[in-house]
Amino acid sequence: MQLAPFQAWSGVPTTDSRRALARNLMDTGKAATEEILKGFEEILAVEGPMLSNRLFSLYSKQGGLSKLTPQAKKRFSQALKEGGLNGRFGFEQDPGHDGVVILLWLPKAEKVSPRELGNRSIMDVPLNELTEVMFEVSTEINSETEKQLINAMAALYKINRLSADAESRLQRAYDQLFS
Repeated sequence: MQLAPFQAWSGVPTTDSRRALARNLMDTGKAATEEILKGFEEILAVEGPMLSNRLFSLYSKQGGLSKLTPQAKKRFSQALKEGGLNGRFGFEQDPGHDGVVILLWLPKAEKVSPRELGNRSIMDVPLNELTEVMFEVSTEINSETEKQLINAMAALYKINRLSADAESRLQRAYDQLFS
């Protein structure tokens, strides 16, 4: 199977982006929320569809945070909710994660886009994308056995050793596809 190339968003922290993030984390007003949403749209335009935890992490790094803090996650979730309710993003819960992780896409974009892994981990790939790729792989290798498909997915994504989390994620894709 030939996957589309993954295009990674590349934002570099600047003095202005650091100041903006600090201001927008504290200010819950409309102007600050709008600034956060514009940043989300820029990232989604390059990397979407994508999971909210990756979006939040990339946006945080653009603002100079080395780690996504609980305060930042809460603020970003508030902004994301407002943007989703206003139709700026398509969104739904990603069933492949424990907890609340949201699949996001821009309204004019496809909800599923099978792409190479790129600089993402398998945990950053939306479950619907993994399931779509697994379906195509199962038809190519003419197999529905779990072990063969998970191994074929690892090979396709050029993963030499699957971590327990990555194997579990691929297992969820398998379960969604064949249940």
